Amino acid sequence: MQARICYWACASLLTAFFTCKALIAFRLLEHSHITEVTDFVIILAVVPLVHRYVTEYLATQRRMHESALEEIQGKNAYLEHAAKILRHDMHSGINTYIPRGISSLERRLTPEVVKQLKLEAPLKLLKEGLSHTQKVYWGVYEFTNLVKQGSRLQMEEHDLTQILTVYLATTAYKDQVVIDRLPTVMVNEPLFCTAIDNLIRNGLKYNDSEFKMVALTMLDDSTLGIIDNGRGMSQEDLEKYSRAYARKEGQKEKGSGLGLNICIAILREHGFSISAQKQEEGGTLIKVKIK
Repeated sequence: MQARICYWACASLLTAFFTCKALIAFRLLEHSHITEVTDFVIILAVVPLVHRYVTEYLATQRRMHESALEEIQGKNAYLEHAAKILRHDMHSGINTYIPRGISSLERRLTPEVVKQLKLEAPLKLLKEGLSHTQKVYWGVYEFTNLVKQGSRLQMEEHDLTQILTVYLATTAYKDQVVIDRLPTVMVNEPLFCTAIDNLIRNGLKYNDSEFKMVALTMLDDSTLGIIDNGRGMSQEDLEKYSRAYARKEGQKEKGSGLGLNICIAILREHGFSISAQKQEEGGTLIKVKIK
């Protein structure tokens, strides 16, 4: 739409310019100013060429813009279809059949049989894998709710210490995270935990310390602090790398460049703000204003 408006505005201005020059030229002819007439004849010859070039350029830009929009809409259709598969077709398997199967298996296996067949580790992996899959499922479910027209983030009061402890319980890095006493706040549990988990993982991932640690604590009554002992990130870095697909050049760690972007979008959906401070002694202090 904006490209179209720009196109017609430029075309109209050039047409008006051409018309004015023509009128001035005719006026000069009446008064026999030969030099001025020659100048305007040259202008009148050049202006149509410029007009044609500009209009063709704008038309090309418009076609490219429309083509890009069509491509995005096509890809969005694929994403929407994938989301529907997750929301509906995978719901029963993740939240009904697999949990029932594990429960049924546990009822039929006595502790002696489990010990004899060394099934403790496989059963634990099954339950932890199911728990992780369910977290991912509910995160996707809440994400897809946000793209509906007129949708609003569904929030409830949650004890942040409790929900984050439960969320991190099955992760490989749970022992590297210290959670101080956090307040009860209105949040969307799956999305809020996803956002904070991203900040935790960044603090551990971009970290060259021998003992990597992240601490969650309240800096004051309304500000959640996420403190790590990693390489450090300034406010400028936060703004730069929170853009979609932004990645630090030459960075050895792999990633899509979307994690921080999505994390900040989730926090803003909650009405929270986020800032970063690179600490002099090393590491990052992330501040999330939650009240």
